[in-house]
Amino acid sequence: MLKEKALQVLDELANKILSTISPTKLVVGLSGGADSTLVLLVAHRIRELNPKFEVLAVHCIHGLDADDPIWFNHCTKLCQRLEIKLVTPKLNIIYGNGKSPEDVSRQERYRALLENTQDGVLMLGHQADDQVESMFLALKRGSGPYGLSGMRFMIKDERGTILRPLLELHKREIIEIIEALGFNHVFDISNTYLKFERNFIRLKVLPLLKERFVGIEKSILRSSKLCAYEHDLAMRYAKEQLDKAYIEDEQKLDINKLDLTDLPLITSVLRLFVLKVASMPAELNTIDQIINLASISADQHTVIAIDDNYSVRRFKNFFYLVRQRELPKKGKYKLVHGQTLTLGDFTYSLEPCTEPKESFACKSVVLDFNLVGSTKFKPLKRSHSRELKKLFMEFNIPVWQRASKPIVTDAATNQAVALADLCVFNLNTQANGYKLVIKSL
Repeated sequence: MLKEKALQVLDELANKILSTISPTKLVVGLSGGADSTLVLLVAHRIRELNPKFEVLAVHCIHGLDADDPIWFNHCTKLCQRLEIKLVTPKLNIIYGNGKSPEDVSRQERYRALLENTQDGVLMLGHQADDQVESMFLALKRGSGPYGLSGMRFMIKDERGTILRPLLELHKREIIEIIEALGFNHVFDISNTYLKFERNFIRLKVLPLLKERFVGIEKSILRSSKLCAYEHDLAMRYAKEQLDKAYIEDEQKLDINKLDLTDLPLITSVLRLFVLKVASMPAELNTIDQIINLASISADQHTVIAIDDNYSVRRFKNFFYLVRQRELPKKGKYKLVHGQTLTLGDFTYSLEPCTEPKESFACKSVVLDFNLVGSTKFKPLKRSHSRELKKLFMEFNIPVWQRASKPIVTDAATNQAVALADLCVFNLNTQANGYKLVIKSL
């Protein structure tokens, strides 16, 4: 390829991004291979065209390969040549217990890249060959249209904004471009290891298919794009149904507003629901478990895992997206106004409250987490006491949240004055009062 043609392609890639996002920090995941090298050159060109953009390269050191120093030195020299800042986080890769080095490395690499991205945009070097391989991997996993649609040029999710500018280029084109521009790259020997699924598809499966079916790569990419279009179209309708049933501040879904008999629709709605917290759509068997949970009597104890951090649970007629949190340990903890207690993944403080019916007079309390469901308390303006577990039901507190809701007692008299932040037991007759405020970390 002539240098003029390579410069033209570089400008086209840069201008596409310039027309898509405003000036920000561009964080490039730099391995030193051909793909990431071209992405770094694109980011460098964007900075030349608009100096308001910043560029940062992140080269992750995996610590699993004897060639790590070769990659490190290559990336260091490349960034010095382009006058781009380079950071080199060392990954902590611990695998086993069903987790492969490949999966753990990918997770740790993304974690390190996103930590350095913050309010910027992450740029990755996935290209057309990766798209083809990803579709085969998605078929193996039994993915739906979203998985089969492959990667997108730009995606915004809970991780932030991720750009993949090379999805229209094949590896051979990328190598030609960087060489025409006077740059080289390092070959990753691990790309030849057949123990990795992607390598097996690239080196064993695809060559046979290309030999038998001329142009199959283009056909696969076309199918992938059509899957993306049809998935996006279906999700527009599913989102309308989700919005009718979803309660944002509590991350819950009203089962009564869902049509459980329409399996295509409810499947799409629940996949969108799970995507509120997950980076990938839930597998079909997970969705089936959630649908089954709606068809039986309310089960407060069934946990349907989404990933290591989130699960779906049911309480009354709602599905909840539940984040894994460390609960306060059982015991009693003193709390004084002006202080903040951190217990597990929760903070507790006493805040001023001028409403007599919602506050208590004492500014020094004890938070009692030794909860017994059968213990009775009498909320303000009630003629009879009720068991603690029934009060939690009355205030719609799911089972998994109850251990974070202590009984508040007066530190001086040891008299119970409130049930967490839910209700008080006596009318506050003083001018100033306090209430317990609970926040999750």
